[in-house]
Amino acid sequence: MRRRRFLGGLSAAAVAGAILGFRRRERAGPRADALAPTATRALELFVYGGLCPWDTFYCVPERGVGEGRYLHAFDVAARLDACVPEDILSQGSGIPTRPFAADASGALVHLGPWTWPLWSRPDVLARARVLLTRHDQLPHATAIPLALTGRSLGRPEMAGTGASVERHFSALTSGLRAAPHAAVIRAGIEPAVDNLEAALAVGLHPSSARPLDVNLATLPLLLGLLERPATAGRRPEHDALLARYHAQLRARLVDRGGAPLRARQVDALAIADALRAGAPALTELLSPKLFGLPLVEACGEPYTSTPMQAARVAAHLLTRPAEEAARYVLWIDSALTPTYDGGHDSHQEHLEHASRCYPHTLAALLSVINAPGEGDPDKLELDDTLIAITSEFGRGPAQEDERRGLGHWPHAGVTVLIGGPVTAPAIVGAVDPESAVATASISPAELRMALLLALGVDPLVTGGFGAGDVRGAADELEALAWLRAEVLGAQEEA
Repeated sequence: MRRRRFLGGLSAAAVAGAILGFRRRERAGPRADALAPTATRALELFVYGGLCPWDTFYCVPERGVGEGRYLHAFDVAARLDACVPEDILSQGSGIPTRPFAADASGALVHLGPWTWPLWSRPDVLARARVLLTRHDQLPHATAIPLALTGRSLGRPEMAGTGASVERHFSALTSGLRAAPHAAVIRAGIEPAVDNLEAALAVGLHPSSARPLDVNLATLPLLLGLLERPATAGRRPEHDALLARYHAQLRARLVDRGGAPLRARQVDALAIADALRAGAPALTELLSPKLFGLPLVEACGEPYTSTPMQAARVAAHLLTRPAEEAARYVLWIDSALTPTYDGGHDSHQEHLEHASRCYPHTLAALLSVINAPGEGDPDKLELDDTLIAITSEFGRGPAQEDERRGLGHWPHAGVTVLIGGPVTAPAIVGAVDPESAVATASISPAELRMALLLALGVDPLVTGGFGAGDVRGAADELEALAWLRAEVLGAQEEA
């Protein structure tokens, strides 16, 4: 797509451009070093419903033997033949796992059986960092906003990571553009009561900071609206009339001295008008050819795959030429076959769901990451891309009831960082084997701050967080240094 097409045609943004600005602190010395980006772009894969640690990224095989807990909460062997490739099963007897790294308590943590697609990608595992997470919210409706924003539901400053990214990079480019700096991709079948809309929240940012919402279920409607069929044949006249009305409104909203009076609603109107002018360019970016549903096989059964579709769209947005590319994409994964309760919320038949859906989601992610020497320009490179696998919480260590499922478990969850600043496999934190509670962990706010920091976005200014959101930090520099080293695992250059 031509640069002129993207950056031109947005003359209406002259009014909206002033809305985007915000005061920046001078970056010099230690602060500038702490804010230096460690990744050019970020892809967040949010496993909606709750990602079980015990059979994926925090598996200690000897725990729970004979007790029906952790990896041994179910008869895992019953699903191996159907769901795990023969070449993996032939490598040994018992439940297949892979040693990964020691946690903070010294326990050797393995990768569980449903992470098997990763085992054939040592380049990915060599740059994976597993973080133990913990918070106090049991319902999806409150845990999801907390996980996606780092703020509790109802707080006015609650904003998704995408909003901070959009505002930061929009300010750097001095105004609006048709291509988003941040986007949220979702299947569109998620229950509204679970509050996944928090991913689109702007908090105290202007409305221009809202990420692009790519709802796969309503995408045909979006593409149809972008063509603006209601104004076909008289679009210039229509746009000129709107411009006149907007100018008349702005002329009325001044004080006695002629200075403009500002309100968020008026700002939002100006921004919407500016973005409308970029509809043709956005149509080119979201080509219908991008959205076909691929046919796949999982556990010997055929399916159409929304996860594969979402992964392809995410990679497309992140790998465009610089003037079009997104810096942050959130892919909300609702699973190959969503559970009765939605997404990966496995209150029922956890073993059947996890064995089918966890490997497929990971395979979808790997399909858009270049292998060593592959060099596909439409795929992601780990050297300049940070990938984060997140969720609102973990799942319980033992069966919840007779439904053969696992309950919500905010007391110990996992986040996996891959690529970007991560240069060696590691486990950050630990879980008490008796209580299944994380004894060392990071908070949702610390994770959100770290993701922003990786992209060079100041979490203490644009992100709206404070040094007090990092436990034990005495000041802002100490907070930034801790996030950089302990969460991101960034190594200081000699």
